[in-house]
Amino acid sequence: MLVRVSKTRDGVEYVYLVEAYRDAQGRSRQRIVERHGRLDVLLAADPDALAGLRQRAKDLTATRQARRGTISYDTTLPSDGAAALNAGWWLAEAVLGRLGIGRAVRAAARKAGWDIDVAAIVNLLVCSRVVWPCSKKATTERAGHLLGAPAPDLGQVYQALDHIAGLALTLQQAASQGLGRSKASLGTVDYDVTNYFFHIDSDDENPLGKTAPRGQARRQRGHSKENRPDPIIQLGLFLDSDGIPISYRLFDGNVPDTSTLPAVLGEFKHAFGAERIVVVADKAMNTAPNLGALAQNGDGWIVSASARTATKALREWLLDPTGWTGDHQSRTKSMIQSRGVPVTMYGVEGVPLKVTEKIVARWSADAAARDRHTREEILARAEALAADETRYRASSKRGIKKYITAETIDPATGELLTGRETQLSVDHARAQAEAQFDGYQLVRTSETTLTDQAILDRYHQLWRIEQTFRVSKTDLHTRPVYVRTPAHIEAHFAVCFLALLVTRLLERWTGLPAGQLLHAVRHLEAIPVGDAVYRLIRPTNWDIIDHAVGAGLDQTWATLTELRTWKRNLTHAAKTATFTTPTNT
Repeated sequence: MLVRVSKTRDGVEYVYLVEAYRDAQGRSRQRIVERHGRLDVLLAADPDALAGLRQRAKDLTATRQARRGTISYDTTLPSDGAAALNAGWWLAEAVLGRLGIGRAVRAAARKAGWDIDVAAIVNLLVCSRVVWPCSKKATTERAGHLLGAPAPDLGQVYQALDHIAGLALTLQQAASQGLGRSKASLGTVDYDVTNYFFHIDSDDENPLGKTAPRGQARRQRGHSKENRPDPIIQLGLFLDSDGIPISYRLFDGNVPDTSTLPAVLGEFKHAFGAERIVVVADKAMNTAPNLGALAQNGDGWIVSASARTATKALREWLLDPTGWTGDHQSRTKSMIQSRGVPVTMYGVEGVPLKVTEKIVARWSADAAARDRHTREEILARAEALAADETRYRASSKRGIKKYITAETIDPATGELLTGRETQLSVDHARAQAEAQFDGYQLVRTSETTLTDQAILDRYHQLWRIEQTFRVSKTDLHTRPVYVRTPAHIEAHFAVCFLALLVTRLLERWTGLPAGQLLHAVRHLEAIPVGDAVYRLIRPTNWDIIDHAVGAGLDQTWATLTELRTWKRNLTHAAKTATFTTPTNT
């Protein structure tokens, strides 16, 4: 091992202990073993700090050399049936510990006098969701395959779900505090809504609507994002300006996406101590009630708008060739105007409040080509659908049917009737009118002092919330949901939210995308061979994780003592990690 001093772009020098190793291709590499912070801070505290670190490097090298040995075994002995144990879950557990989740649960348990170890069960459920997404029953059955994991019985797990439901908001607050978020870091947040389906035949009774208290969401049929007929639950999600999840809120499945923001806004600000926030959202949230709720609370917005459905005056301004800056590939222009949004004053709802907005328009040649290609595909499918009345009546594809004009006529006389005979035709005039706006994008904001580019850049970061939903649904298998009662549903999503947060933080810490990261976590295995010795099976990407985290265990064999030391090193590394900037780029 040796001491390495690295200088950042801004000239600050940092000190590390590093060791040499060879990667999967046999190339010589270095990875970080310990991080000791800024060189100037170290030298100010101890002028001989570098000499001390060099001696420590020698001592660590000597200790490692002293541990070297040979393990021999009789290959003719029958297998003892030892199963491989997952050790990668310790990485997820280290991040969960950094968030202070266990501490928050134990504090609640002491206050309420719970007779089961809810903190251990939360730890198991969250880490198991990262490693092996499965049902609560399967989680308890597979707990023994997680190295050193607690093994509660299923009855204790379901009993714990009731407690977890009551702690849902507390756990989100604890996680935010564990990350060290300041009020200023919550100044700009992303917000969007998705839904999750349940394999049940009928809706829950007595839905309470968008004003239902937390933990009382009901499964109802609504507009499924996945076009499924099953009852669903709506979930609104907030991300911070770094794209890291802050908070979630559940709603009845039949509550429209667009009506969730006013219902959750006050609770979010109060729970996280946010002062003024600017909500970044797509055009689904760009409604008068939503903007009115934001304006009434003194908050702001950055939302997209459709050029094709804009007012006549705005469309004329958009098509006006003057005022644009840029080139033939991309150009922008902006203007400031006033508009009215509905607020509640003196107990009267819907009172118009005049607000000032900045509208930024952008045109892109690439976006225009994509819009044109998409519309041509839709028109081709509309032609096929218009040629088959039976298919037309059975189809629910509104995007295609909007281009089809259906008139009920008498085939003999041409008179309009009320029967089922129809003449279907494709409305090419509508398509041609919409083609004028190919490639245009509108973003509206209350933040009129921001530059056009700053507004567009912040809005374009909204892709992160869609990616977060994909990780939740695809990688962590948050749906379908099998629990039944409102409390257990809330607890399920509380666990899934924490697993999602841990996964997103691990992505930033290691620099690996979710798929590669979770594959590595799920395939780091320790096989017991007797006498507290384990054979380690390391997936390829674990070298990258070792380097990023700075707490490596690059060995073929390890004793239980060495594994426990590595676990403590992971915990320490997570406590000092910075998650706002990816380690690897």
